[in-house]
Amino acid sequence: MRYAAFISYSHEADIRRAQHLRQALHGFAKPWNSTRALRIFLDNAALSADPGLWSTVERALGDSEFLVLMASPQSARSPWVAKEISWWRQGPRPRNLLLVVTGGELHWDDTARDFDWARTTCVPPELSGLFEEEPRWVDLSWMGEDHTGDLRDPRFRECVADLAAPLHKRPKDELIGEDVSQRRRFQRFRRGMLAGMTALAVLSTTAAVYAFVQRNAAQEQARIATARQLAATALNLSGDDLEVASLLALQAYQVQKTPETLSALYRLTTQSPRLVRFVRGDGRVTALAHTASPRYMAAGTDKGSVTIWTSDGARTAGRISVPGEVTSLVFSDDERLLAIGTSSGTTVVHDLRTHHARHLSASTSEVYRLAFRPSSHDLVATDGDGILRLYGGEGSEPSSRVDTRLRAGVVNLAFWDKGRKIAVVTPTGWRLYDDRLRKLKSSDDVLYPGNGYVSAASPSGNCFGFIKFGGPELESVTELVKDKPPGPDTGSGGCGARPTLSGKEAASLAVSDGNRIAVGTSQGLAVGTAAKNDTAKTVLDMLPGVKAPSVLAFSPGEGDRLASADGNTIALWALGKAGPTMHRHHAKVPDGATVETQPALAVAPNGKVAWSQEGNLESPSLHLWSPGNDLPGEGTDMPYDALAFTKDGNTLYAGSDSAVETWTRKSGVLRRVAVARLPETSGTLGTARITPGPDGRVVVLRSDGSVLLVKPETGQVSTAVERAAPHRTDDDRENFGHTEYKRALSENGAFAAVASEEGRVNIYELPSGHRVRQLDLGGSSLDSLALSEGSQSLFAVTDGRVLQNWDVRTGTSRWRSDGAGQHGLTADPNGQWLATLSGDGTIWLWDARTGDRLASTVLPLPDFSWSGTGGTGTQSSIAFAPDGKRLWTITEGGEVLSWDTSVDAWIKSLCDRVGRRLTEAERTRYLTPVSNEYTACSQHSEHSSGTS
Repeated sequence: MRYAAFISYSHEADIRRAQHLRQALHGFAKPWNSTRALRIFLDNAALSADPGLWSTVERALGDSEFLVLMASPQSARSPWVAKEISWWRQGPRPRNLLLVVTGGELHWDDTARDFDWARTTCVPPELSGLFEEEPRWVDLSWMGEDHTGDLRDPRFRECVADLAAPLHKRPKDELIGEDVSQRRRFQRFRRGMLAGMTALAVLSTTAAVYAFVQRNAAQEQARIATARQLAATALNLSGDDLEVASLLALQAYQVQKTPETLSALYRLTTQSPRLVRFVRGDGRVTALAHTASPRYMAAGTDKGSVTIWTSDGARTAGRISVPGEVTSLVFSDDERLLAIGTSSGTTVVHDLRTHHARHLSASTSEVYRLAFRPSSHDLVATDGDGILRLYGGEGSEPSSRVDTRLRAGVVNLAFWDKGRKIAVVTPTGWRLYDDRLRKLKSSDDVLYPGNGYVSAASPSGNCFGFIKFGGPELESVTELVKDKPPGPDTGSGGCGARPTLSGKEAASLAVSDGNRIAVGTSQGLAVGTAAKNDTAKTVLDMLPGVKAPSVLAFSPGEGDRLASADGNTIALWALGKAGPTMHRHHAKVPDGATVETQPALAVAPNGKVAWSQEGNLESPSLHLWSPGNDLPGEGTDMPYDALAFTKDGNTLYAGSDSAVETWTRKSGVLRRVAVARLPETSGTLGTARITPGPDGRVVVLRSDGSVLLVKPETGQVSTAVERAAPHRTDDDRENFGHTEYKRALSENGAFAAVASEEGRVNIYELPSGHRVRQLDLGGSSLDSLALSEGSQSLFAVTDGRVLQNWDVRTGTSRWRSDGAGQHGLTADPNGQWLATLSGDGTIWLWDARTGDRLASTVLPLPDFSWSGTGGTGTQSSIAFAPDGKRLWTITEGGEVLSWDTSVDAWIKSLCDRVGRRLTEAERTRYLTPVSNEYTACSQHSEHSSGTS
């Protein structure tokens, strides 16, 4: 048979009970390795969509061994149940009918040998006469609709066993035992399977973890290789495309932080220090102009667009559209008006305050040059037809107009003689007019060569000239009206910058009003500056980072700002700027010394800086600086060896071999409040080192190698380390002179290092004075030492250029690098950076953890110094801020400066300088799938395009 039983029931009353019963019969006494014990037919579970519904039921009845009737008042009235019972009674197994009562009343009449139909309500009349004796039936009337059908319910399990016994043709008790046995077998199998699956899961997890680790290692190696390649590409491009190079360096650092990417990031930040920012025009840039003060600059393009930026390029201040290519731009002296000339002959005067544009009467040819009268809004313009027009501050028509008859193209247009005269210069002659355009003087002599030159004029027009191979030929209007054409044998008239550019072809030229000249060549951008006291000497600087620009423009006056353009990219330069990482604080340091000395320098956590240099009549030797305030020490004239702040920055200790002084700010004055005298020392050279100790005492490391602990309030002195200098005889002193010991103190006074005469470095723990380590330098000469508590490191510069690092705890060498400066060594208290100083003022920044030399910057030359033949480094000192984010420098005869040593600051500086992200074309060219998922400067949007 296909089915063990057919369940007949009322959908209205017993659909959930029927489902629970079918499922229970499937599972009761089920062999552990079978899907079910019996197959039971239930119409809503076994029937599919079929147009012949009764015929399908009829086939199921014929394929069933038993009929299970779920008796209830509803099934007694159901025509389908009646039909199924009628068919069963006429079928081959009419006696195989099992009753399950789910509701109503069931009574048997022994006399009638049939159901008591007067009282029975749950079976249909079609069962009348089927049974000869009272049938055994299963009572499920107690089973509610919310029952779960769980066989673990003993009552339900008992009922299911009653039904399953005849279906299995086995005794009930035997069947119950079989069910228990099969369930135990299944549980054992399940536990075995779970154990096996767990073992497989552990194995697969282990394999997955191993594969994950291997994959991550491979991905990391790919990132490292990609980042290094990007960093190398950035450095290769930095000479002539600093914009893209900066973005690639930033991208490389995002892909993977390695010594190579960190070095590239810092080098790109410090490279081309005079470059302020890149900005972009709406088309190919054809004209540039600056205001006299560092307020605005403007760029015009071949598309007739003019954009006005703040002088640093940080934001736009306006945009203007004019017909034709922009050929000339000039700001008025009061910086209110911008005059624009175009190739279509249009001249527009734009008011930067009101944003009103005044269109002047159009010329019939290209506008070559424009010039505002000094301290006036009068404007003069020349065009390709040689027409000179003079416009007043209002109206669109010229007040005067003259034909100069100069057709070769104007190279210079200038107001001269305090605005009373107007000079027009072309390659084939010049004219001088009064303020009514009446000709005063003229010449038709050829001034420039016939071809192959590049010409330019200064913002005021006083200086002008041309350049070919070799060098420029410059002249001034002052000299020109004396009939002295441009040339090397004529006077300069204040235009004396004449650099030699042998072999370099000029692509563009700019002349300043103040002895500067800029030349765009095939090898980059060069700026020549005439010496202030000798205009015959010109200092030539290459400004790396840009290709040969096609347009150049100085700011009026000294020309300390420069704009260069190549295509639609404009580079803005500040020629007095030392670098994007450098900060000037307007704290000048006098120099009263006759020999080079490195002044004492200390930096407090609250941003205060103290220094001490040899005093003079104008300035004392001790200074306490905070932003906007230079506070000199009262009554100090001799320099101190060393300075140190307390952690709150409110107390300053000044030390020497003979005393420790306590200074504090009182009533707006830096006052000495205590002096602790130290025992005398002799026979040694050098300066003392001091730092506040952890117990409130000041640690003093003296020139003889001894370490003293000083209570500044009481002057009490105790010795932690005895002097290292040997007690020599008079003959020894005569033969060997004084001894100089290299020494170092850690930032919080926990360690001291003293080099001995035998070439060893002794490291002492303080305040106990116990020697914890002795390092052998192996015969190397020692130049300087530094200690770091944060990284437990001793750093040393040996043999004039080798930088080494040892672990203070173990005495083992961590790394050794070449190329250090020997005139200064300082460690970042956080253990991230090192800085070394060379005699020429070059500062190298190092990664303290790896020993990688990142990049260098150069201290500015002092304004004035009495010092001898040494370079800037011999009269400068360096020190990190306590947080390690800035390096501070001080130079006698120079100033106090700080330099960014924060990676976040470098990233911000580069993103601000570039002002954009990589284009899709650049990403396609330079990036790989590994690096393409990163976006450098993603948080830095393009420069604001709004007007102000």
